[in-house]
Order: sequence, then structure tokens, then C-alpha cells
Amino acid sequence: RPYFATVTFKGGGDATAAARSVCETGEFDYAWNLQIDPTILSGMAAQGRCNVVTAFGTSVERLHLNQTNPDAALGDIRSTEEAGPHPFLTNPVIGQAMSMAIDRSLIVEIGYGAGGQPTCNVLPAPELYASTANDACLTQDIPGAIALLDEAGIVDSDGDGIREYEGTPLRVLYQTSTNAVRQDTQALIKQWWAEIGIDAELRNIDASVFFGGDPASPDTFQKFYADIEMYTNNFAGVDPQAYMANWACDEWPGPNTQWQGSNIQRFCSAEYDALITEMAGTADLQERGRIARAMNDMLVQSYSIIPLVHRGGVSAHASTLEGIQMSDWDSELWNIMDWRRAE
Repeated sequence: RPYFATVTFKGGGDATAAARSVCETGEFDYAWNLQIDPTILSGMAAQGRCNVVTAFGTSVERLHLNQTNPDAALGDIRSTEEAGPHPFLTNPVIGQAMSMAIDRSLIVEIGYGAGGQPTCNVLPAPELYASTANDACLTQDIPGAIALLDEAGIVDSDGDGIREYEGTPLRVLYQTSTNAVRQDTQALIKQWWAEIGIDAELRNIDASVFFGGDPASPDTFQKFYADIEMYTNNFAGVDPQAYMANWACDEWPGPNTQWQGSNIQRFCSAEYDALITEMAGTADLQERGRIARAMNDMLVQSYSIIPLVHRGGVSAHASTLEGIQMSDWDSELWNIMDWRRAE
């Protein structure tokens, strides 16, 4: 103990190829972050060469709604404070209707299986920090979304099927990384939004580019040259203080930071920043839970972010490998000293 002298990591490729390298070809012993069609993965596992393992932590697949104007005509200032607010996504009524139109349970069924749970929170766990104030989103309500927009006077005035807000049609560019599960989710959401009068153009970007840090690339998730983007994020450990501070006003990515920063949707609230400061000075655990839930609710109810799926970490290991204790609260390699080959 440890039972292995060396460990070889292979990067690149895609999740399906990683699963096949363990479950079909036996080329590798462990594959992680297997965000692939659950029926495909279960079919691979049925061959008997691998075991699929899942653990839930804090990972949430979510939609970020750009609070700044990403119009390409603005050139270098697009998606920055200088560009000004988004033409319509700063209106929480529109974001709320978009959220109400989504059937999160169907997204889980089709794309995640046992590796996902519907969620209305950006902070889904531990239990102390998990709010119940937003649970209405767990039930899809397209008629309610339509009524909400109608009551706000956000209607289709020219009969083309697309509503307008202050003269601007509700058309969005909705981007994410290239991944079969994410493209299936995009297609479903596009259909639901069309039913409430919102048009979505879908775009997917190679993950190495989308999640890359190249400040010269126009396609990174930090630059956010789109109206809406989707991906998963989480935090390490069990205390959410640093994670919830990601949405501080001074965490906006921009040219002055080489487009680095954690406040991806460009949310900003003095009240939220005050809660960050309060939590940093609070030691009592129950009070920290109250503050974290309040921060979650403020974010979610701003409709600058729409949580979709509480994602479990899904991995597969060779059936000849023993001693694995899957955790999504730490590195999956946390107990690698106990991994061993079956006798």
C-alpha cells in the first residue's frame, strides 16, 4: 500500500471514448466525468468489463443569462459593463418564464439517469445550505409562463411567433460545450422556449476551447459572447463561502482581467456583496447556513442564472479494480492508495 508504483493519465478526447477505453477495450482502468447518454453507458457496463459509480456533491448544470449586451456590433466592449445591460435578459420576468417552461425531470431522464436530480438551486448541498424556497421550478408550467409574459405586456405584436420586449424580439444565442447530453438538452429547451414565444439559436463549441483560458479566443465561456450559456460548476470541500463569493460585483470577467473572473453572467448586487462580507465574519454554523441560503435565493430569483440538474459525478472503473470509494466532495483519487487489482 499503495499497490501501484505508477499511474498513467490520458487527457483529451470525449466522454464516450473514455468510457469505451475502460468498459469495452480495457485499455484503461478508470474514466471520469462520463456525461454521456445513460443508456449507452449502461449498455457498455452490461458487457461486464467495468463498474459504473456515482456520487453527489455540489455540481449543478445551469444556464447563465448574460446581464450585459453581447451584440457583436459593439466590438471589443461587448459583454462588458461598458456595453450596458442586456436588451431583455435583465428583466427577471423573462428569465422566470424561461425557467418555468423547462421540464427538468425529462432532462434528467434523457441525459443523466441515476447521475442527475432536478434542482432549483445553484447551491444544492450540503443539506444545511440547500434552500427549499425555489422548489416550484421542479414542475414544468408552460401555461403559467405564457400567462406571466402576457401579464407583463411582453407579447408577439407582429404575429411572427416571437415576443418582443420594448421593441426587441426575444431571440437568444444559446451556447455550450460540444457534448451529446448537452446538445440533447439544448434541443429540448429550444422547443420549450419556442412554445412560450422565445426563439433560440443553438451553438456548441469544442470543450477545450469553451473552457480554455485563451484571452484571444472569442469562444470561451468567460468572454460569454452569447445571450445564454450552459455548463456545470461546483466547489471543493463542504463549506460554500468561497464559492458563493464568485458572484461578487468585482468578479466580472473583462479585458482588464484578461477575461478571467468567476461572475460569468455579470450579476451585481450591493445587497449580495453585503452577504458575502457577513458570511466571512460569521462562525456560527446555523447562521452560515441561513446566509448561504439567502445568497442562493437572491441569485436564483434574479433569474440571471437558472439551475437545471444536480449532477452526480459519474465514473467507470475496470471490474478488476478494487478499493474505490467514490466521492464527489473531493478528488476522485482521494483514496487511491487503497486501489488494488482483484486477486
